[in-house]
Parts: sequence; structure tokens; C-alpha cells
Amino acid sequence: MKPRLRVLGAETLGVRGLACLVSLRGREVLIDPGVALGFTRHGLHPHPLQAAFGEAIKAVMGRAFRVVTDVVVTHLHGDHVPLPDANPFQLPLSVVGGSGCGAVLWVGVPPKLTGREEGRLEALLKVFRERNVLVGGGVSDDCFIELSGPHAHGLNGGAKVFIARVGWPGECVAHLSDTQLLDESVLDRVRAWGPRVVVTDGPPLYRLYGRAREAVLRRAERVLKALAGMADYVIVDHHVARSVEGLEWLDSVRRDVGGRVMCAADYEGLPRLPLEAWREELYEAMPEPRDWFVLSHYSGRGEAMESYGEAALALLKSVPLKKTLRGYELVKLLSEVSRGVGPHR
Repeated sequence: MKPRLRVLGAETLGVRGLACLVSLRGREVLIDPGVALGFTRHGLHPHPLQAAFGEAIKAVMGRAFRVVTDVVVTHLHGDHVPLPDANPFQLPLSVVGGSGCGAVLWVGVPPKLTGREEGRLEALLKVFRERNVLVGGGVSDDCFIELSGPHAHGLNGGAKVFIARVGWPGECVAHLSDTQLLDESVLDRVRAWGPRVVVTDGPPLYRLYGRAREAVLRRAERVLKALAGMADYVIVDHHVARSVEGLEWLDSVRRDVGGRVMCAADYEGLPRLPLEAWREELYEAMPEPRDWFVLSHYSGRGEAMESYGEAALALLKSVPLKKTLRGYELVKLLSEVSRGVGPHR
């Protein structure tokens, strides 16, 4: 039986994260249920249009918590887990407590945690009470879920993540978390799992320059092409989609290996909306005060959708599928959208 996969949150869907829902044989497994927007990027806080998309995805995540049987957390970064001290652009842990979630919790825990990660773990365990299963890697009794690791968090070798298998070998989804296509040691494990779908982070091109960038891209391409030979689909998103160049690199590899490689938006049949990459253009096309969320006492509970929901829907309808808009193309499109929907306040 094929697993059914939905990508709920990722950079090409408008937010930071790599949240997935896997449905298979009566199990509903939510992987890395975090939502975040970079609090400051290019000297700018998230634009209210991006905040509107964040609100929508947080609402979807809240509904998912009501039906899931298992929650898998590959690491405790703020864009992969609901937070006890969430800012208005992140997913608060109260969403879990308020949903009546009865799921089992699986957490990949490396030998060493930061103080912040320890606090997040403690808060998670408190919400899930006696249903939690805390592992540093291992397999569930029925072999349906496996956490393997720890592995390096891509270029940030000091941070560690776990990779996850959901479903039995041969009919599973492999979630490679923030390995960024830079850890070749995951390949043997993925090959043994025999996944139908692989979900993985990609290299952070926006942080790379010169020879270092070229070397990283060669390694990432080698790993991606190997993964493409192991699964029906390989979904690559997250850090790679924080820049237009990252998505253009992904498209270049896709042309070599075929339609099995794609970003999350392509997989979901939605337009690519890398709003983190477009932050400066959002403010250029739709000017707002840089501290708009302070001035409006923004809580992240629907206010941006009230102001920018119409513009968000218009953007969804206007961006062509499977195409990454350049900054100037986005500014032109958003200017047209603004004229069509009228004032936002």
C-alpha cells in the first residue's frame, strides 16, 4: 500500500519548516510540526502578507493535531516543533494542548542539547504526558516508525538531527530533516528502507559563495541523484528555497534526473511562494512600517489574514505553477494584485 503524504509547511509554501503528514494503514503521523518566519531578514521583519500565509498554515497544523496518532520530531529547532515561548510568527505549543491531541510523541534526542532545546523538550513532554516515547534513535515495537541518527545539521555540524522512517520498509516515507543533502551517510539507511517518497532539506545557497558554494553544490547534487534512484518522488525544500538561486539549482538537477525531483509546492500542485526569499520585494511592492506587528499589537491569530487574505488568495491564483519568480517579476505581479484587491486596512 502506498503511503499518502501531505507537506503542510515549507519554504515554497510560504513559511519556514518541513512539516509533513503521512497517512498509512490507519495511522496519521505528523512529522516536524513547526511553523516559523525568520524574525529578521535583510533588516526586515516578516511582511503581513507572509504572516497571513503563516496564519493559514498554523491553522492547518492545529487541525492536524486533532487527528494524528503519532508525532515525530527530528530535532528541537523552532521551525520544526511547536514552542512554549512562540513569537507571533511561530507555532505555539498551546495549539497541541488545545486540540485534545492523544498522539504518541517520538523525539530524536542527541547526546547533548542546548539549554533552549532542553526547555522545549521538557515542555513537549509535559503536554504529551505519559504518551511520550523519548528516544535517541530506535524503532517502534511494530517497526512502523524509526528514528536514525544523529546526523549533522547540514553545514551546521555542531547541531544534530535525526532522520525518520514512517511506514514499513518498501512502503514508507523517509524524512531526512535538515541534513541538507550534505550527509552521504544517510544513503545506506534510505536504501535499506526502500521508501516510496523521500522528503529532505537542501543546501542553503544564500549562505554560500565562491569555491565553497561550488563544492557544496557538487556534493548535494551527488546525494540528490542517488536518492532519486531510490524513490518514486524526492521532495527537496526548506533551506534551499530561502533563495531564488536555490530553487533554480533544484530545477537544474531536476532537468537531469526527471520529474521525480521537486519542491514541496510542486508536489502539492500549488504555486511556488518562497516568501522568505522575497521579503525585500514584498515590502517594495506593498509598503508597510517595519515594526507593523508592534504598532498593531499583532498576536498571529488571524489579524494578517483579515488585512491581507484577499491579496494572498490573488497571489495564489496569479503565480504560474512550477515556476520561480525573480524579484522584479514578483514586484510587478504584486503591484497588479494590490490594484486589484484595493487597500489592506
